[in-house]
Amino acid sequence: MKLFKKLVLASTIGTYLVIFVGGLVRVSGAGLGCPDWPRCFGRWFPPTSIDQIPDYIDASQFNLTLAWIEYINRLGGFLLGLLIAATAVVALIYHRKNKKILVPSVVSAFLVALLGAQGAVVISSELEPIVVTVHLLLALAMASLLIYTTYQAFSFDKERLSIEIPKNVKMVAHIFMTVTLLQILLGTHIRSKLEMLSREFPLLTDLKWLGRVGMVNHIHMLIGVSLGVFTLYFVNELKHIGATKIPGVKYGIWGLQLFILVQIFIGFTFTLFALPELGRVFHMFFASLFFGALVLTYSSLKSNGR
Repeated sequence: MKLFKKLVLASTIGTYLVIFVGGLVRVSGAGLGCPDWPRCFGRWFPPTSIDQIPDYIDASQFNLTLAWIEYINRLGGFLLGLLIAATAVVALIYHRKNKKILVPSVVSAFLVALLGAQGAVVISSELEPIVVTVHLLLALAMASLLIYTTYQAFSFDKERLSIEIPKNVKMVAHIFMTVTLLQILLGTHIRSKLEMLSREFPLLTDLKWLGRVGMVNHIHMLIGVSLGVFTLYFVNELKHIGATKIPGVKYGIWGLQLFILVQIFIGFTFTLFALPELGRVFHMFFASLFFGALVLTYSSLKSNGR
């Protein structure tokens, strides 16, 4: 179990690192830094000069910096795939009887392979927003499975508590997860819209672009504030029923409170003063972490509640 714990924890951390790097790739405009897949300008390593580009690829697409940013992103995804595959193999060998570990480990390996294949679709679609959004959703699904598996592995030999979970808390937990996912999708849509507006109206400021996004931006802000209220209510309810005795719940709600405060601060700052591209990366990254903390909390409740 020690080997599996190390592998699944490393896979979970690695997934969030790749999500963060993916955000950097998007805001830097490096998504098409390598216009082909899986190679980069027909090579297994990015070219260092324009002379190394094959004749069948337009040399005007070459940008050394963007090519290497995209290459590092792909390399990170490949190494993560190997790590998750190793996690699944260890689960198959040593934990075949534990379905709570085996099934999500194998499904995670399938998802990372699917993400790799879908990467080619992302490139061929020339970063079509809906395709990029699907890519992010798959990554979040995989991260959620790995968080669940990590919790199961680390609580495997621990005594399970039996806490009565009221129906209203269960209902709020389900609504919480659904609304959070919707909020992430809206955020992805807004970011795609901003990217399109920046290309269409390059002389406008960030705040002007944000103003042209329309009602979706106001809905996004409203849901963000609602999630803040939801978080306070959810955390208080969990404390009231004694669920914080469960280590996974304790760490989960700590993360929920921290990440929602950071998100609200970034969101309002972005709305009032505009944020640099790197700020948008952190906004999406902390949204992913918030969802992960929610998955950890929910998984812990499911395993210890009744």
